[in-house]
Amino acid sequence: MLQTLTKPIYELLVPVMPNSQNILAKGTILEFDTASAAYKAYSSGVPCAILMEDVPAGSSLVYAKVAFEGTFFEDEIGTVSEDVKAALRNVKIYILNRQQVTR
Repeated sequence: MLQTLTKPIYELLVPVMPNSQNILAKGTILEFDTASAAYKAYSSGVPCAILMEDVPAGSSLVYAKVAFEGTFFEDEIGTVSEDVKAALRNVKIYILNRQQVTR
């Protein structure tokens, strides 16, 4: 289960475009794709949300729980660049290193 320091304040079931070959794992950073009007795995757009549940591989949209605010541990999200962390902070998503919190 994806642990957060605080319960995500704002999470919804939204359309998510799955990867055609691999599952999207919970903790995946998402961006909004205007072409499909759905969220997809972050690649080069603006990161804006965190996937809160696994999404199976496929080619059609699915609805999945997504967090739009909250504080998350980096070891559960994956390595995140400082630029991506800064962009996520703009939408009230904070990615922290667990070691920094436990000191």
